[in-house]
Amino acid sequence: MTTILRHPRPGFTWDWWAVDAHGFLVHFSDGPAPEHLLAHVDRVDAAAAWAEENCPAWFDDGPPLHTFNCIGDLPTYLRNGVPDSPLRLSDAPAAIANVAVLVELHRAVGDTWTVHLDEGWV
Repeated sequence: MTTILRHPRPGFTWDWWAVDAHGFLVHFSDGPAPEHLLAHVDRVDAAAAWAEENCPAWFDDGPPLHTFNCIGDLPTYLRNGVPDSPLRLSDAPAAIANVAVLVELHRAVGDTWTVHLDEGWV
């Protein structure tokens, strides 16, 4: 079964989180997400606002979590860098962990540089 991927507000930045197959927190920005996450867009937006206020380093270069940005409209995300000590979901603040568990990736991001969400990741 293919997962439907959509962006809640095309053309606008949207930050969302997932957990990979090894339990690491993964931050995605600017692109489509699994459609079921859109039912929780207000919760995800609140988590992003919380993170911007309480964890501003997460949005700078070298954050402690796996971070990917989408370029264009396709569900292709490019990594911003590989963290030295990536944050596990179990160590994430509750505001973020509560929305990250809504999207479980079927693979570990590890040192992957490109994630094609439409190729078996979700």
